[in-house]
Amino acid sequence: MAAQKPGRTLDLGARKLWVLEDGVFITDAGNLLGGSRRMRLRGAMHAVLVETDGALVLVDAGFGPEIPPPLADHYELRRERSLPESVRAAGRDPQEVTHVVLSHLDPDHVGWALGEGRAFPEATVYVQREALEEARRMPENDGRRLAVPAVERGAGEGWLELLEGNGEVAPGIRVEVRSGHSAGHQVVWIEGEERAALFTADLAPAKIWLNPDLIAGVDTDPEAARRNRIEVLSEAEEKAAPVILYHEPRDFLVTIRRTGEGFEGVPLEA
Repeated sequence: MAAQKPGRTLDLGARKLWVLEDGVFITDAGNLLGGSRRMRLRGAMHAVLVETDGALVLVDAGFGPEIPPPLADHYELRRERSLPESVRAAGRDPQEVTHVVLSHLDPDHVGWALGEGRAFPEATVYVQREALEEARRMPENDGRRLAVPAVERGAGEGWLELLEGNGEVAPGIRVEVRSGHSAGHQVVWIEGEERAALFTADLAPAKIWLNPDLIAGVDTDPEAARRNRIEVLSEAEEKAAPVILYHEPRDFLVTIRRTGEGFEGVPLEA
């Protein structure tokens, strides 16, 4: 059987970027938007793999092999291909990944990087210290709190680095702290010679969140989320930068256009 190809690629000059899949989850709207909404929502997980100077960088890492037991009653996971399989479909081996950047510590972003067995064993994992400090304060079975033991173990064993604010973690891979969804939440700019792309993570995870006034029930600081969303999306529009929407099932690669109510995502031409 011929190898399956990853969904989309971008050539940024000195950087080659693949948008990879890790399946979709189904959950009640109330789990994301708050309140008692019973409508079911479908969210994808689209990690990004970047080939840059002497490094192979993965941005975010899906749910892992399965949904953590404390969350299993709230999410259904459906997959045709896992994230490690998507890396292989892009022509690379998970052991070649040198860096894993985690936007924050929600379980649907960290699983393959922090879970049992670590799918990318040669990589250094990067997390904001502020994200760890917030997770430590969460209730015992909160999704972010579940990541704390692995983050602390990784920092102690030397395969995880706690960042202190903005900076470049590999050539052309720049993290920028944009809180609101969580403390220490970081977006990632992938910067080529003449063009950049933006990974917004859960600051603007899908097209509906391009409306700055839509606040998720799980946002820890709604005003900061709104302010940072406006600033980041405005910059992406000014730069005409492609934006990767982590949770958008179909049109996950867009350019940003300002509207009367905020912004909209225009699907990037193939």
